[in-house]
Amino acid sequence: MTVHIPAPALFPGDQPDPRAQQFRMRRLQVHNWGTFSGLTEVPIAERGFLFVGRSGSGKSTLLDAMSALLVPPALVDFNAAAREAERSGRDRNLVSYVRGAWADQQDSGTGEIATQYLRKGATWTALVLEYRSNDGRIVSLVRLFWIAGNGAAAADVRKHYMVAERSVDIARDLGGFDLDLRKLKQRLGDVHHFDSFASYAERFRHVLGIENEMALRLLHKTQSAKNLGDLNVFLRDFMLDAPRTFDAAERLVDDFAELDGAHQAVVTARRQVETLLPARGHYADLQALRRQREDLDEMKLGIDGVREQRRLALLEARLLELDTRDRGLSGEEGQRRSALENHESHLAELEAQRRQQGGERIEELEREQGRVAQERDRRLAKRSQANHASRELGETLAETAHGFAEQLARAQARLDDGQRAAAELDEAIAERMGGKRDDERRFAEVRSELEALKRTPSSIPAPMQQLRARLSSDTGIPEAALPFVGELLQVRDEDAAWQGAIERVLHGFAQSLLVDERHHAQVSEWINQTHLGTRLVYYRVRRNDDALHGREPGARSLLHKLVLREHGYAGWLRRELGKRFDYECVDARHLRDTDRGITKEGQVKHPGERFEKDDRHNISDRRRWLLGFNNRDKLDLYEREAIELAQRIAACDSDVAGLRAQREHEGKARLACHQLCTLGWDEIDVAAPLQRLDDIAQALHDLREGNADLRKLGEQIEKTRADVAQAKRTYEDVRVERGQLGREHERLERLHEQCAPLAKRVVTPLQQQGLDERLKALGVLSLENLEAHFRQISNTLNEQLGGSQAEHNRLENLLLGCFRRYCQAWPEDSGDFTVSLSSAEDFLARLQRLENDGLPQHEARFFDLLQSQSKNNLLALQRHTAEARKSIAQRLDEVNASLEQVPFNRGTLLTIELTDRRLPEVLDFHQRLRDVLSQQQTEQRELAEAQFAVLRELVAKLGSQEGEDKRWRELVLDVRLHVEFVGVELDAATRQQVEIYRSGAGKSGGQRQKLATTCLAAALRYQLGGADGQLPSYAAVVLDEAFDKADNEFTALAMNIFDNFGFQMVVATPLESVMTLEPFIGGACFVEISGRHDSGVLLIEYDDEGKRLKLPERARAGETTAAPAPAPAPAVIAAPDVVDAPEVMANEVLAASVNEEAHVEAEVVEAPAAVPASRSKKAAPKAPAKKAAKKTAAKAVPKAAAKKPAKPKR
Repeated sequence: MTVHIPAPALFPGDQPDPRAQQFRMRRLQVHNWGTFSGLTEVPIAERGFLFVGRSGSGKSTLLDAMSALLVPPALVDFNAAAREAERSGRDRNLVSYVRGAWADQQDSGTGEIATQYLRKGATWTALVLEYRSNDGRIVSLVRLFWIAGNGAAAADVRKHYMVAERSVDIARDLGGFDLDLRKLKQRLGDVHHFDSFASYAERFRHVLGIENEMALRLLHKTQSAKNLGDLNVFLRDFMLDAPRTFDAAERLVDDFAELDGAHQAVVTARRQVETLLPARGHYADLQALRRQREDLDEMKLGIDGVREQRRLALLEARLLELDTRDRGLSGEEGQRRSALENHESHLAELEAQRRQQGGERIEELEREQGRVAQERDRRLAKRSQANHASRELGETLAETAHGFAEQLARAQARLDDGQRAAAELDEAIAERMGGKRDDERRFAEVRSELEALKRTPSSIPAPMQQLRARLSSDTGIPEAALPFVGELLQVRDEDAAWQGAIERVLHGFAQSLLVDERHHAQVSEWINQTHLGTRLVYYRVRRNDDALHGREPGARSLLHKLVLREHGYAGWLRRELGKRFDYECVDARHLRDTDRGITKEGQVKHPGERFEKDDRHNISDRRRWLLGFNNRDKLDLYEREAIELAQRIAACDSDVAGLRAQREHEGKARLACHQLCTLGWDEIDVAAPLQRLDDIAQALHDLREGNADLRKLGEQIEKTRADVAQAKRTYEDVRVERGQLGREHERLERLHEQCAPLAKRVVTPLQQQGLDERLKALGVLSLENLEAHFRQISNTLNEQLGGSQAEHNRLENLLLGCFRRYCQAWPEDSGDFTVSLSSAEDFLARLQRLENDGLPQHEARFFDLLQSQSKNNLLALQRHTAEARKSIAQRLDEVNASLEQVPFNRGTLLTIELTDRRLPEVLDFHQRLRDVLSQQQTEQRELAEAQFAVLRELVAKLGSQEGEDKRWRELVLDVRLHVEFVGVELDAATRQQVEIYRSGAGKSGGQRQKLATTCLAAALRYQLGGADGQLPSYAAVVLDEAFDKADNEFTALAMNIFDNFGFQMVVATPLESVMTLEPFIGGACFVEISGRHDSGVLLIEYDDEGKRLKLPERARAGETTAAPAPAPAPAVIAAPDVVDAPEVMANEVLAASVNEEAHVEAEVVEAPAAVPASRSKKAAPKAPAKKAAKKTAAKAVPKAAAKKPAKPKR
């Protein structure tokens, strides 16, 4: 709808002359703005104006149109007043206003919530705000928006700005806009056109007399101001600019990046030097080791040549020595041969003399004596063997042939028996060792079971638990998530007699692993790729299996004797047991009558006619039982079995030791029997040889004693024979030695011939000197130790080379480790370097450059930046802090100058004084600044690092985005928070102090609000150029429901203050505040909405003489009586597109509204979910239905409706 009333007809311009130069808001036009479809015009009274209406009617939408025209887009905050109350965030934007967003509704099909728009497709919006002065000047601000397609994004909205120094009418000047901006500019040639807000704002500020953008920001903040009770908050937020300390701190943080980069470059260069510096020592050691290895290799190559040279020299010396010895032995051999010949001649002469005197018999007896002595010695050796064997058998050797024969018979019999006994002993030992191995194998199994039983309460066999542990370890799935079936089942205590039978039926299933479907793929892959070494059955458990149920088990079913542990798999397990193991527990007589059944004794009847009983293991053997939530009984059984096995193994060791000792003893006895059985009596009988020797000795004695000459010759012969034997020995010794000497000479001659060519090898001085020194250290060299000495030298060289190779490898690894760490840490600086010994020179050259150039340059730059740039920024921060403090004082002086121009109370003035808060965090911050700035320039590394660390900590906190650090940054940088503002009321005449006002310091809410409102008016007057006692050129101040929660006294007080400062107040307010505000305005309109998406305005007539709106008396009476409760807006009544008698229409609307609200309580019913976009405004739905309810006639204004509709978007 369009309400078009010429402003002069309602609001005559009769303001006093001092206000003639002021620009005051006189008219607002909106076209397609929010829920205001089509053209809507609101004439605004020169003195002031009210926008009256209920919540959600569109008051703020019209005020947001003013903001869109006056406030930079980056700062504009649509519907800020409502959101400040609701704290619901930024809910309106240009798109929602241009498109006409009015509700969020849920699609019944998709369930998605979508915004409902009044205008779809291509559309355009226009806003016009007209200012006039009493000296005839007119300024119109125009802003144009349009969307060419169906877009609903902020980027889809195009904008254009205009400033005209004449009246602009949307219908006249912009009607028929077809989104062609070029044509529009041609048509409106007398209008200033702008494509950016900045140039547009610069123009309208110039023509309206607004000095700076801060004034626009303050006006916009004022529009959404709700609580002005805190003087400090108001002055900081509404009057003072943000200090430049934030910019200085930001520069410090930004520039610190360069310093930090320089420091990082220093750190990097130092780390590079530290990384490469050990390489220099490693490389030098490696080079020295290489030279040492080269010397060792060279000496090793010279070993053969030096050895053969030394061998040749030693051979020549030895051959010369042998020649000398051979000449001496040759003479000695002749001498010894002559002596032997002399002794043999003398012996022959003596023997001839004895024969001549009858000595043949003596010679014969002597020969026989020798033969018999040999036989005696042989028999004595055999008899000694027989004596030893007899003692082994515990007997005494027989002295007679008959006794020896009997002894041999006994030995033979014992030998035969001993072989059988030995076989029996071997068999007994083998049997016991086999039993021991079985016991040890079983003991290992029992010990493994015990470890598993003690580790977990499970009764599942240890190998299966170990397999599960491997699976868990390799896949990371907890063992608890992989239970065996037996761990989740237990036989009831009252059915313990059936456990053996139940164990037989469930034995295989109990060892099955249960795997959740989430882990199935991982487990399946592991099992497929792993050799398990045993059989494993596992089941994939699906979570939805719990919903599947089989038939109920019978009364005698095995399933009733089981208890299931509370587990996520319980449902699946219950179903699986019911499907596979629903066996009836019966006795043998009834077994044949069941489909599936078991007996206590373990006989099983399977489906069909198959019966089974498996008695390979005892049914009561608890060690094979697998079911149960704990394994205490099974653990006791295995512990007892382990003790028994350990005792049997120990006893077996003792038995085997005894049997082996017995077998060894019997073996010795058999050996002795065998020795006896191999001997004959004639082999051990020494009596006859002894008797014969005695006889021969007697005969020789008789022959010799009977003839003195023969006895004397015999003595001579014996002596000569001894001499001959001695001469033979000495002669043979000399001959043998000469033979050996000759053979040695021949051997050495051959060696000499062989080594002569080898000795001609070239030997270097290093080889000669090095090997000579090593030979000297080994002692005297000879042919005998030549090989040993050189072998020792060779081994020593090999050891040294091997050790040096290990050291070489160690040094090479250390060196390459330095290179590798460098390349890994700084790949971009490594270039074409490779981690190899071939790049060592390049790396060391890089180290040299770092030491000589890189690090010093980086350190110099770091020191320079530390002392210059960062300290300059700190000085700037310190300076801006001081300047901000000074600026606050100056700004306060200017505001105080404005406050001097208007009284605060009768006979008093208000002035604002400034005090410092001395906050601990701020004091600490500034002290740290002073500490850093007080430090002298230094190039000492430790001191510079300490300075940098302090600075880095400070910058890190300034640049941090952590909540506590951001709070600290705001506190220390916002100089506005460092001071406190105190209002001082002075006597106008004496300038004596009357009252002091501190925020929240015991004053009433009205006093605090009056103080803050006075300061706000003064600040606005200052910002808008009203200095030196002059009224501000720009007079319009917009407030959006600023007094909706204030009492009437404060509202009147605030309006009076603004009026005293020369401002034109444009206020959006609910109906209940109208009576308080009407003396300070010159007109008002009523904003209403129909069907939640069709807003309009109705003007209300104003009585200039009575300075009040022409409202029905019953409305004033109702407003008075119902003051404590906020009154709802009047019912929405559809109006024609153009109203020619607005005062009549407004009065009718107000009368109808007040009359209706005095007797009924409205309950608003939800509007239809959506309205077709093509429906014309004439076809809009009527006002929401009202549900009548009786109310007392005395109550003029009802309470708020019990049920409110969903809040539409504006």
